[in-house]
Amino acid sequence: MLQILKNIPFFASLSDEDLNQIARTVQMNYFPADHIIFEEGQLGDTMYIIKRGKVQVIRDNAILSTLGDHAFFGEMALVSNEPRNATLKTLTDVEVLTLSKEDFNHLLQTNESIATRVSYEVVKRANELY
Repeated sequence: MLQILKNIPFFASLSDEDLNQIARTVQMNYFPADHIIFEEGQLGDTMYIIKRGKVQVIRDNAILSTLGDHAFFGEMALVSNEPRNATLKTLTDVEVLTLSKEDFNHLLQTNESIATRVSYEVVKRANELY
């Protein structure tokens, strides 16, 4: 679990202790094949990490990519109020770890090191986008 979290830019520079705190917060969810996890344009409040399975990323009815084990998506919903920029649809049965915006905000409020590192990564990513 820690290695999966370390692959997520928001969490890459966190200590193992901080990553363990995040790991204790995530929830496990299952989706069947051919299921829409969320649609482009919807407001999001959850980040997803694929433990097992495959999903398609679709924008404007075009398939942009396929994501598999240990990939993540929806992370911007944790730090932004922007609508989802793509639709995510399962290709296979999928087992995902989810982190809600509410739980993420609680982590930020109760753990200064997580708040500091995540804030830095958000600013860095925003600068790369513009």
